Amino acid sequence: MKLYPIRAMGIRAFCSDVIVDPEEMDTIYFLSVAGYQATVKGIIANLLEHYGIEIGIDIDGHTHYLGRLDIGYRVQVKKMPSGLVHAILFPRLALPKNDEEDPNAFYIFAEENEDITARFFRHLEEKSDIPMHPSWAGWLWQIFEREQWLIGLCTLAGTYKGYSFRFDPEELHDLVSRALRNEEPAIIDCMRRKGGSDGKLGSA
Repeated sequence: MKLYPIRAMGIRAFCSDVIVDPEEMDTIYFLSVAGYQATVKGIIANLLEHYGIEIGIDIDGHTHYLGRLDIGYRVQVKKMPSGLVHAILFPRLALPKNDEEDPNAFYIFAEENEDITARFFRHLEEKSDIPMHPSWAGWLWQIFEREQWLIGLCTLAGTYKGYSFRFDPEELHDLVSRALRNEEPAIIDCMRRKGGSDGKLGSA
């Protein structure tokens, strides 16, 4: 794991993962920072209070000055055996069963080797009233890409990937209903009689 210096108002710590807005690249979606407790809390406080932070890293040869987004964040802090602390900052909408800010939006942050589509499906199933099957995950992901309901965030440092999702529930309902009527294989294969060879849907 590579660590990069992170500074705010004379306070210094280290970060391992930073995910930012893919266009402006000046606002933080995900931050992993470690150091002494006072410095880590100071870094997080500066960011949350709109003072911003400076990450002087040789990722692309530039020093980055980053601020917060106008969203609710969650901060998780863990004390390490060394006595230092490790904090992770991310949107509250990345937590399961969290729709206090926007019932039709969520975020996913995961390591590169994790099954992103499975996590995507679990979040969407919690957000939507539409009965769905786990085997639809890949098809739904393609729908979100096509409808531009999915935005890939920019990993500035580290190995985590981030995605932002915001969908239209009525349009999603119509798309699923249309796929069922048209008997699209990606949707109806899970309902076919197991082991059947006649291509008929199983009885309810």
